[in-house]
Amino acid sequence: MLEWLDDLVFTEADAVSFYAFAVTAALAHDVDNCTIMVRAGLVAAWVGAGRPVTAKGVLRPGDIPPAAAAMGVAAPPRARTAADVEVLHRPWVAAQAIGLIAVDAGRATAAAGPAGDRLEAWWVALIAVLRSESHDRRGEGAVMLCRTLLTVLDNEPAPAAEELEDAVHERLHELDGWQLGAVFEAFRRGVTPVEAGLEVLAEFGAVDATARLTSLGRWASRRFAAISPQSVSPDLPAAELLTRLASLPDQDVWQQVRRWLAGRDLGQAVSEVLAAAVEAKPAARVAGIDLVGGLGEAMRPVWQAALDQPMLAPHARAVLAAWDETEPDEADHCWLAVEYALASEDIEEAYHLVEDFGGMAIVTASDHPGAPGLRDTLTAAERPPRRVYQLKIALSRVKPPVWRRLRVPATITLDLLHQAIQVAFDWDDDHLHIFETDRNRYADPEFVLDDCDDESAVRLAKAMPNEGTTMTYVYDLGDWWEHRITVERIDEMDDLDVIDIVCTEGRGDAPIEDWNPEDGPGAAPFDVEAVNRRLAALLGASNMDGLQAQAGRP
Repeated sequence: MLEWLDDLVFTEADAVSFYAFAVTAALAHDVDNCTIMVRAGLVAAWVGAGRPVTAKGVLRPGDIPPAAAAMGVAAPPRARTAADVEVLHRPWVAAQAIGLIAVDAGRATAAAGPAGDRLEAWWVALIAVLRSESHDRRGEGAVMLCRTLLTVLDNEPAPAAEELEDAVHERLHELDGWQLGAVFEAFRRGVTPVEAGLEVLAEFGAVDATARLTSLGRWASRRFAAISPQSVSPDLPAAELLTRLASLPDQDVWQQVRRWLAGRDLGQAVSEVLAAAVEAKPAARVAGIDLVGGLGEAMRPVWQAALDQPMLAPHARAVLAAWDETEPDEADHCWLAVEYALASEDIEEAYHLVEDFGGMAIVTASDHPGAPGLRDTLTAAERPPRRVYQLKIALSRVKPPVWRRLRVPATITLDLLHQAIQVAFDWDDDHLHIFETDRNRYADPEFVLDDCDDESAVRLAKAMPNEGTTMTYVYDLGDWWEHRITVERIDEMDDLDVIDIVCTEGRGDAPIEDWNPEDGPGAAPFDVEAVNRRLAALLGASNMDGLQAQAGRP
C-alpha cells in the first residue's frame, strides 16, 4: 500500500523543511498543554459574555474565588486585589496579551484569541507575564532574570541544581547597576528571585520539574539571544550606533553613548556621528542629532558647519535658534515636522505630530524628501479618534481641599499638561517638577533628573490610557507640592468640535509658593475665568516651543 513512497525523492532541503515542520508542530503541542495557556483558556471561558473589572483592569475581589474555581486552583481566603493572586493573575495577564480576553470600559469579555502562530502567542504571553511580575519602573526586572536563567540553563553542561543560583548571580552581575536592582525588585515575595523565576518558567513549560530546559525553554533562550542588543563599544561604527540608539528608551541612551565615547577623541566622534546621520533613516538621524545636542553649546562650531548639509541644516538652525533665542523659519518648521513624524514609532503618533504643528498643509509645504511618502501614508491611514480627557487634579495633604477640573485633548504631551497645571494652580514655574505613574517618571529633559523620561515625548493618552487611571505630579522638589491627577472621563469628539484646554470648575485657593508670612495672604483666590484666559493661549503657543525642543536641546 505504500509503494508510492518508493517514487519520492527527498532532497536535503526537503529534509530540513520536514524537520522544521515537525519541531514547530511539537512546540505548538507543548504550548497548548503548558499550565499557563491552559489556565488562560479556562479563565477566558469563565469570563464569557462579560465580567466587571476594576479601574486597573483586574477582577474584583469578590470574583476571585469563582474565577479560581473555574481554573481548578485554590484562592486565598482574602485578597486585597486579584493582581496579588499569582495563580490567577498570571493566566489573566496572558489571556489579555494574546487576545483571549478584552477589557474595555470597566468590563472584561471573552474574545477569539490568537489567529496565527501559537508559538508566537506563547512568547507574547510570556513577556506580558514577566513584565507584570517586574516591579521596577521600566517593567524589566523579571524579564532580565528569566532571560539570564534560560541562558545559564542552555549552557552545556547545564549547572547542577545546587550551583544554579550562584551561576545565575554571577551572570547577573554583568548587568548595569539599575538592571541588577530591577532584577531583585521582581516578584516581591521575599524569596530568591531565581526560585520565583523558575516557577514562572515552569508554568510556561520552559523548564521541567528538575529545573532543566524543555524544548520550549531552548526555543525561548534562542529567541532572547536573537533580540538582545549587543554591548556598545568604542569601535562600533557610528551608523550602527545611531541605529541602536534609535530603538532605546530615553533613559538608556546616554549610558550607551558614554560607552561609545570612552577613550575617543570627541571632535572626531562627533564628526563621525553627523556624517552617519546624513545618510541615516530619520529615527537614527534624530538619535544622532540628540547625541550631539546633548553635548551642549561647546558643539556650536559643529552645528555651524552642519549648515552646509541639507539633511542636517534644519536641525542645526533649530539648535542654534534655541541658543540665540530665535525661531526657525517656516520652511524649517515644515521640514522638521516631517522629519519627526517619519521618526515616530507608529502611524498614529506621526498623525498627531503633524496635527500638532499645522496639519497636512505642513507636509505639503515641506521640501523634506520623505514628505510625499508621509503624505500618502497618512492619507491612506484611518484617522485616529479625537478624544478629550476630563481630569481632576487635587493637591495632596492640603486642607481645606484644593482641586481643579480640566478638559484637555488626549493628544497633548505632558510638558503641555505641566504648563496647564501651572496655570490652573497659579504656580510660578520656578521649580523642578516630575510626573509619575506606576511604572514611569517624566520630567523636563533639560534638567536630567534621574530615571526620568522626556515629558515632551509622551502624550497624555499614553501615560493615562483609561478612565480611572491616576498619576502624580510633583512641583517643587523641595517643598514637594504633590498633585493627584485622575482621569474621570474620556469622551470622543466630533471632527467639527474644537478641543481646547479648559478649566470647568475647581475648589480652594491656590497656595502661594515660597510664602513668607510677612508677604501677606498665603493663598491666591481661585478665579475660573482668569484661569481660562491664560489657558486659551497654551495650545497655539506650545507648537513652536515643542518643535524646537524636539530638534535638540542644548
